[in-house]
Amino acid sequence: MRTDQDAILEKLYRSYFHALEIHAYRYLGNWDDAHVAAQEAFHIACEKIDALMKSENQIGWLKNTVRNVCRHMIRDRQRQKLLFLSLDDLTDADLPPAAEEDAGQPTDVLEGMLSQSELELLRKIIVEGESYAEAARELDCNIWTCRKRVQRAISKLNKQYRDKFGEDFRL
Repeated sequence: MRTDQDAILEKLYRSYFHALEIHAYRYLGNWDDAHVAAQEAFHIACEKIDALMKSENQIGWLKNTVRNVCRHMIRDRQRQKLLFLSLDDLTDADLPPAAEEDAGQPTDVLEGMLSQSELELLRKIIVEGESYAEAARELDCNIWTCRKRVQRAISKLNKQYRDKFGEDFRL
């Protein structure tokens, strides 16, 4: 990034970060998530600085970016929740034929796929709707580490399901 671009981006950040955070809150209804969304919007602005500079309405460009980040966050959270709840609500009739004989309780299937700490983290974030910031404080780590742990747990869950049942999990 050139110094002139850096200066403009810094000015936009200082002038509009709070406004963009409020804009994100409209979509997310959670201040911690809104803060993350506004930060992510500026991260995207750094990566696409040329597009931002060419825009006649730079604050509008940033607001659209925040809106898209919020939509992605909401979509990802809904997908995660569906995946987690669907696996938690499995019944013997829902399991593939090969897995029925050793399935036991549906929650046993799920618990066998993830560690207790991973299950607890997913339950807090996905089912109970706890923010990543709250979970990060409980885990004594930063927000990005917490987000990565959730991402890894979901990937592990998908892989374990695929390995155990021989097919991808479908919502």
